Parts: sequence; structure tokens; C-alpha cells
Amino acid sequence: MGAVLVSALSVLIMGCARSSQPHASTVTSEVVPAHAISATAGLGHSVPVSVQSGAAMRAAGNEGPSSSIMVPSSCTVTATSATATGTYQGGFVPAVYQRYGDVIDLYVFTRPLAGYPDGIQLANLPFTPRAPFIYGLSHRWSVTVPLERQLFAFGQPARCMVAAQPTMDFQGAPGAL
Repeated sequence: MGAVLVSALSVLIMGCARSSQPHASTVTSEVVPAHAISATAGLGHSVPVSVQSGAAMRAAGNEGPSSSIMVPSSCTVTATSATATGTYQGGFVPAVYQRYGDVIDLYVFTRPLAGYPDGIQLANLPFTPRAPFIYGLSHRWSVTVPLERQLFAFGQPARCMVAAQPTMDFQGAPGAL
């Protein structure tokens, strides 16, 4: 039992290292023993949070507006969910985000593993139907996703990433005739 706890703690400590992703801004990190995550389902701990880069968005087939509009301030993880919060760059959201119907998606990953350089995704539904729309003036945002507990066997939550995800095709203004 002691060896398992030490091994789980080692995985967690290594998993809390800063993200090496370019174009990602790390916000906060805190080491919490592995047994504390399962024992305190209602209490959370912070992990680093970043914004998906434009290159990563395009590689995933997302041709919508950049995720850089989002400025995350925290990502708190419990045994069952993760919640990221933040504000918008400059406090103003251009109308193009509303034209695409952009929502904020939240991804939660383990530390990098062999064959999985970005880690294993633990968020059960990063495209949750309750994802908040990107809109507003000086508006704060918050998004919560459920975590897939069975995947914790591969590692504990080590980082979060938020992204702007279009829900519809772009509807630009009609051209002059």
C-alpha cells in the first residue's frame, strides 16, 4: 500500500510541472497528494491552465476566431469535475465570436506519457452542452466539465486548456451588390 501511495504521489508531483507548450500561458499550480483528490470530492485544487494556440486550433480543424481572447485565471479540479475561470483580453469581445456562436471548451490532461506527449484527456465532455458562449463587455467567464474517473488510472489531472469552439458556420455580412 505504501509503495502504491509513493508511486501515485510521484506521478502527481511530476504531473504538476509547468506545461512546455509554446503559446501557452501557465497560471497556477499546487501539489496535492493523490489520495486527497479521491478523498475530497467536494474540495478542489489548482492546476496550470493555458489557452489553445492558433496553430493548434487550425491543426484540429477549427478555423474560427482565435482563442487568445480568453485570459484564464484559474482551473480548479475535484474528483468529479474541473472548472476554469477568467476574463476576456481587453474586456471586449468582438462580434465575430457571436457570429460563429463560439463557446468556451475546457480540456483536462494528465502529465505527458509515453505515446501521449500532451497527456491523456480526462474531461468526459469538453464540448459540454452547458459551455458558455463567448460574449460581453468586461465579462467574466467560467466553464465546468465532468472528469472521467476511470482514466485517473493513467494519471491525475495535471493541466487544463481552454479553447474557443465555433458551434455554427461563420455568417459574415452580405457583400454590396
